[in-house]
Amino acid sequence: MVRLSLFPKTAFARSALVVGLVIGLSQALTLWFFVRYAYLPGISETSRLTVLQAQVSIYPETRDRGLADGVARATGIEPASDPGPVDQDKPLFAGPVVDRFRKEMEELMDEPVEVRYEEGRTPILWINAPSLGEHWLRVPMNFFRHYDRYLLIGWGVTMPFFAVLGALLIARGLNRPLKRLERRVARLGREDPESEQVDDSGPEEVVAVNRALVRMARELQQARRDRALLLAGVSHDLRTPMTRLRLSAEFLGDPELSEGIIADIEDMDAILDQFIAFIRDGADEEAEYQDLNHLIGEVCGKYRELAIELKLRRIPRLMLKPLTIKRLLSNLLTNAGRYGRPPVEVRTRMEHGEVVLVVRDHGEGVPEEEMELLMEPFSRGDLARSLSGSGLGLAIVKRIVDMHHGTMKLENHPGGGLQVVIRFPVTGRLVQPETLSERVR
Repeated sequence: MVRLSLFPKTAFARSALVVGLVIGLSQALTLWFFVRYAYLPGISETSRLTVLQAQVSIYPETRDRGLADGVARATGIEPASDPGPVDQDKPLFAGPVVDRFRKEMEELMDEPVEVRYEEGRTPILWINAPSLGEHWLRVPMNFFRHYDRYLLIGWGVTMPFFAVLGALLIARGLNRPLKRLERRVARLGREDPESEQVDDSGPEEVVAVNRALVRMARELQQARRDRALLLAGVSHDLRTPMTRLRLSAEFLGDPELSEGIIADIEDMDAILDQFIAFIRDGADEEAEYQDLNHLIGEVCGKYRELAIELKLRRIPRLMLKPLTIKRLLSNLLTNAGRYGRPPVEVRTRMEHGEVVLVVRDHGEGVPEEEMELLMEPFSRGDLARSLSGSGLGLAIVKRIVDMHHGTMKLENHPGGGLQVVIRFPVTGRLVQPETLSERVR
């Protein structure tokens, strides 16, 4: 089941999200403060002046022409006749202001109030109530000047935009050293001279991690060189006495004993070859654009005793290391011949955009609980414990498949026997096989 998460996974996206939330909260609080201490007092004051103008200019019992003219000159609020049809569509940002003004007027006059909005350079409110009869009050929205709306829009849009942009630039500056660190970690297992150079850019913590990685890379490279030297020494030192033993065995008077000793020596030599193949990481071989069917044909020609049945379909070329793939095929055929029975089927086909290679024998198969164990180094099934071998054959195959970005699966065929199913993605020339030392195991 695929779980979808709205929370970003990259450090850059998380930084952008945090900055955006902080700025959004800051803008909201600032807007609340602005409305609370700027617009609301202006609305309350204008509503009181409007009621005062109604009392001194319209109501007979409190009418005072001189005071009414003074209020009109000071505030612009004056009595007027019916304004006629006025555009009632209020801008989004003016709606709350008009509604608030209406509530203030209704509370002061203790009766329902009709408010009409007229758009203009300075918006106009037309006020009427039952007590005013046919008279209207024309109220300029001086507390909501024409430039206020544009100032609010500019402040609400441009300030967050530039703030987020600046924050993203800062986050990018912090994340770039982390991306370089990620690439350095990916190259840690390679024999790359660049990996020995310390990257002094970025924060001190990232520089410290870079220095630690450089030291680790040097230690790994030294361990790899020591391992290769030890392997070469062991191979050389063992093969020399093994050759002498073989020569001595050939001159024994007992043919049966001689053949047994020579067979054991050949098994030991094969085990040494398997050890060397397992340690070798493929770094010494260049990848080529190859036809897998052609490589299969070359290898299968050396195993005629297995009565191999080839069912090779047309497949695209792959970016392969030819000698390494031949080693994979040899191990599969050797295992099929040693632990299974002929005939051995080798098939290729295209399936879901992948090249599928299947090698099947007609033996007894393998218990399901041992499938995964067989692909581990030095692990052997119950059937193989009575036979010679190093237990590295399928482990080497698994490492070669991983090197070529593929997958490998063991399964018992319904008709009997064990089959190995390998899938190679069609990557093209741009995706190179990886050396085994590039992967963390």
